[in-house]
Amino acid sequence: MKIISAPSDLVIANSDGINVRFAGINLDRAPGYVGETAGEQSLHLHLNGIRGAETQLRDSQFLRDLQDWSERDKDLEVFGQEVHPPQMPSIAVFDQIGIQLTNDVGTGYRRTGGKMAGSGTEWDALWIYTPAPPPNAQTLQIEFVVVGQTTGKHCILSLD
Repeated sequence: MKIISAPSDLVIANSDGINVRFAGINLDRAPGYVGETAGEQSLHLHLNGIRGAETQLRDSQFLRDLQDWSERDKDLEVFGQEVHPPQMPSIAVFDQIGIQLTNDVGTGYRRTGGKMAGSGTEWDALWIYTPAPPPNAQTLQIEFVVVGQTTGKHCILSLD
């Protein structure tokens, strides 16, 4: 796939005060964690939260919250209460973003899985879409949405 048109800085959205960049798309087999479509050819769309002062603040707060949770969990474990760990800060950012995929032959795409955040990938997201583009499709268009509203940013890719 080759980019035909995209924002010059690849920033496609601002979600919860964090700029989010389109980091690429590739065709690959769906991983096992996506369920029924595992092993099928699928589109893998990558996003990155752009790191800066705000992401550093949120990361620091998350680490403090994680430490507090760890200490509370030990105390409450004695009483049989379950305490869930804090959520990584990028999840709230990526949860607000939606993607609308279309191609020149009208294929309907659906998100079948993905992953967001994690150790070493705190501000990264990978979303899996099926089906793979059909052989007769020549272009793929990606529209980006935040909380149901289009961002006005899109990418067009050549599928050849």
